[in-house]
Amino acid sequence: MNSKIIWPSVALISGTVLTIIGILLTVGYIMEAYIARIGEPDQSLLFWYLPLLIIGLIAFVTGLSTGIWGFNRLRKINHQDPSNDGHDLK
Repeated sequence: MNSKIIWPSVALISGTVLTIIGILLTVGYIMEAYIARIGEPDQSLLFWYLPLLIIGLIAFVTGLSTGIWGFNRLRKINHQDPSNDGHDLK
């Protein structure tokens, strides 16, 4: 494996994992804070689950930007590689 594609590959994989974690935490907040509490008179638990939402949104944005950077960098490396003549099928 070429050493210049290791970091973009790691960025793409970790960005994808962080994006999925962010989505799961945000959905977890919606499920626990809103859907599970429908009809209950005490809505104070909305604030107890707020860290799930904040961490989920931060993980989603960070993962998305890291994944996009890794994808674009890998694409740029692939287009600049002189040994790549467009016939990658073997």
